[in-house]
Amino acid sequence: MRTSALLVAFVGLLAACPAAQVKNSGPPSGVEVVLRRIDVVKAAFDKMELKVIVAVENGTGADIDVSAEANIALVGEVLATADGEEPATDDAADNAVGLDGKRHSGTGTGKAIANAVTEVPIFVTLPLPDDLETLEKVLSWAKARVHVAGKVKAGFTERTIGGEREITTPKLPKFKVKSAQVAKVDGGETGEAFITLLLENTNSFEIVVDSVTWRILIADKELRTKEDGGTSIPPSSVEEYNVSVPLDETAFPIKELRVLLKKPSIPYRIDAAFEARGIKGGEIFSGDANFP
Repeated sequence: MRTSALLVAFVGLLAACPAAQVKNSGPPSGVEVVLRRIDVVKAAFDKMELKVIVAVENGTGADIDVSAEANIALVGEVLATADGEEPATDDAADNAVGLDGKRHSGTGTGKAIANAVTEVPIFVTLPLPDDLETLEKVLSWAKARVHVAGKVKAGFTERTIGGEREITTPKLPKFKVKSAQVAKVDGGETGEAFITLLLENTNSFEIVVDSVTWRILIADKELRTKEDGGTSIPPSSVEEYNVSVPLDETAFPIKELRVLLKKPSIPYRIDAAFEARGIKGGEIFSGDANFP
């Protein structure tokens, strides 16, 4: 009886003491992690800089530090189904290798705000295939499937993430003819052709083109060629090339020139080409350049 009485007295004293606290050493409750999407930060024809976005729902009353790691693989094309595109899947167990036979890792950190949902980015560099045939195929896809696997630590809580998400792959540039006109000069004795050629980047990020070339034919005669070095084209922009081609006796015999300048229009042809990371592309344009 005396032992029981002492135990009760000790417990009561402990409860009354302000310094006595009971701490929960387990993981905090109310923290969930969801794999959301992959954003393209920057891309070229050799690699893509990506952000794997995870959403951390912090249901606790305090901000918590977040550290995350992920590895990714480019696994294939997004194929259309009867109901539209393939839905993204969530599968943390799948550890598929990419088209290059590898997975590529990255990390990220952030702070999950108390009683809120915070997006935390994981930065990963995704190399594109070295094989030109495979690379050209990837660049022709509207969208690609990327598999993600990783872990997110939020405070004392650790969660795994996994699944497939979609990204837009880089697109090769496209040539366009903006305008093609001819004008008579020197009282109609000679003329000049004015051509504006565009090289369009339809991507939402900057691209690098290694070389640009073209040749211009007026009335089936090659009068101008160009071989240019590399160029960078900003997102959703065009590189504009303005070319003037004299139509004089150095280009045509005088009799042929006079006949040509009396026509209402003059036929032209443009063979435009580019090269980007070993992939060659281009367009052939033909039409009639009209006098104003």
